[in-house]
Amino acid sequence: MKPNVTESSIDRVLARLLTSSTSVAQAFLEAAAPTKGDLTFDRVTVSAQVPHLGTHGTADLALRLWSENRLQALILIENKIDAGFTPDQPARYALCRDTHLTSQSALVVATLLVSPSIYIAGSRLKDAFDGTLSYERLLPFLEGPDRASMELAIERAASPYEPLPVAAVMGFFDGYAAIAAETFSDLKIKTNPNSANARPEASRTIYFDARASGFRQYVFLKKGDKPASIRVSHQCWDSTAPSASVKLMLDGWAGHVGTASGFLQPALKRSGLYLRPAGRSLALVAHTKRLDNMRPADEQRAAIEEALHQLRHIRDVWNGLEGLLAQTAAAVKS
Repeated sequence: MKPNVTESSIDRVLARLLTSSTSVAQAFLEAAAPTKGDLTFDRVTVSAQVPHLGTHGTADLALRLWSENRLQALILIENKIDAGFTPDQPARYALCRDTHLTSQSALVVATLLVSPSIYIAGSRLKDAFDGTLSYERLLPFLEGPDRASMELAIERAASPYEPLPVAAVMGFFDGYAAIAAETFSDLKIKTNPNSANARPEASRTIYFDARASGFRQYVFLKKGDKPASIRVSHQCWDSTAPSASVKLMLDGWAGHVGTASGFLQPALKRSGLYLRPAGRSLALVAHTKRLDNMRPADEQRAAIEEALHQLRHIRDVWNGLEGLLAQTAAAVKS
């Protein structure tokens, strides 16, 4: 199932980011109009769902850069997570841009596609925009719930509805499963949800059945009125993190990482594990060596076994944290 995040929610993240950081606004200007990066401005405004001039439809966001009361630049932003373009959508952006230029609305008018890098790489229509900017480039400027939303959108873009199977990747996953069953049979890998065992090139994460693998679910760790669910994974490669990793993720707890660290950090310091947000979740993480999903798993056996050993370590540490987690839950509730 695709992660639940919408383009409209990311529109709001982008708007908040642009109005809070001139460095980000500068990055948008340089991405949309590289030759105008030295343009000076002292004020930033952002409008959502702005009607196009000269044609129908709207721009998701209109970024305006001002110098005193003079509009220096207008950047028309199309934000995409994974949806296709509607008919003539890029052409309507171009027509709107040209209409603004004709009317001399601003010194610089440009169009910009803002999307996850995997979407930009696969788009046949990206060149119809004056520039592109990836979500991944914006992550360092984000924190808290806004960063979690952006990470979730990146995850969504990497989860195609009908993945194109790649034989080498499928072979890697089969080999990984065989190694796990042979050497760490207590860690149970989830069944591939894709039909015909299809695995696309972007598939780099192995998910484990938390309950069957012996990870405790603490009923006092709530998401709303219900116990928060646990996901367990091995991310073989992660472009948005320092390294590949294995982790346990507590759903809905990303905003409580600071509180949890206060209670858990002494114990985790001894374990070699650490906490961080991962999308909407609080993650208990161990770094691992990067794996190549286009190479046979047997050629990477030592790294795989080391990662599985770390995942077992996460389980053992997590299962021993009941008292400290209960204190964390009480602090969050209060």
